Amino acid sequence: MKATRAEEIINSPDVIGVLYRSNDVWLEKVDKGTSKAEVTYMEKGNTITVDIDQLVETGPLKLE
Repeated sequence: MKATRAEEIINSPDVIGVLYRSNDVWLEKVDKGTSKAEVTYMEKGNTITVDIDQLVETGPLKLE
């Protein structure tokens, strides 16, 4: 994923799925200067900093 797309996802009114190493994550913050993003694991709840290019968009999610 590119930093610009990660920012678009954060600012989107829709919920867009993102994976990091096959785990669902929530994008918290993007740093274009370092190409890093803060993400929170959906299941575990812990927040880590990762390389943006390791994130994979899975598309819009429907909330039930």
